[in-house]
Amino acid sequence: LACHPESPEDAIHLAKKVSQEQNRFSVALGGDGTINKICGGVFEGGAKPILGIVPNGTVNNLSKSLHIPQDLEEALDNLNHGEIQKFDIAKVNNDYMTSSLTMGILADIAQNVSGSEKKKFGPLAYLKDAYKVIRYNKTYRIKVKYNGKTKSLRTKLLLITMTDTIGGMQALAPKAKVDDGLIRVYSLKEINLFNILFHLNKLRRGKFEDFMEMTHFDTDHLEILTHSKKKKDNPYSRIDGDKSDPLPLDIKVYRKALTTLVPKKE
Repeated sequence: LACHPESPEDAIHLAKKVSQEQNRFSVALGGDGTINKICGGVFEGGAKPILGIVPNGTVNNLSKSLHIPQDLEEALDNLNHGEIQKFDIAKVNNDYMTSSLTMGILADIAQNVSGSEKKKFGPLAYLKDAYKVIRYNKTYRIKVKYNGKTKSLRTKLLLITMTDTIGGMQALAPKAKVDDGLIRVYSLKEINLFNILFHLNKLRRGKFEDFMEMTHFDTDHLEILTHSKKKKDNPYSRIDGDKSDPLPLDIKVYRKALTTLVPKKE
């Protein structure tokens, strides 16, 4: 039985229904945003079925981190011959996250990129407004609560990742694992074009911790609050490439909550 959801809410509802009916196996085809909604629905329905993933989007962070083939025929073959792999999901307020959450400059750059532009140009679509946003980049004042600590941060870029793939590029967060029950949090207090060019090689190798301007930590539960009551000072978040809530955010990781199929290790 093939289902074609007409909206994100419909995708969640259908996936939840499939999970509640205790089907043993289901398949999700789409990009990170679609896969996110289906994973959330399966989780809400009890996470009973194995969820096969067939990537068909712009960046496909989750499937790349799971080493699922990006070629359609190979991905379909993996459904027949792959092995079981558990992976994490995080709840963010009433939404879900399977790959990453951004706030600040990355979210601001992505704000005006349409779905058709992403499909046509891929990751290059985000370069359209990148220079303008970097030039006039904004600093946000936030408060974070994690591991029994409370800290105030000034940040231009907040990146939270559950996978080692960001923006479709692997090894940008090499310590991130899909099944360790943790999120990696990176906050950059200063960023400009010179910083980006100077740190480009480190960025490619996932050496975020080497940035002098970077605050980073791991946790399984994170609260993010705003210092300001003004709407313009309250950043919106983007989860798995799609626009999400403004602050406050409550993020909780559910370790190995979902099951998929990945290529067998040789």
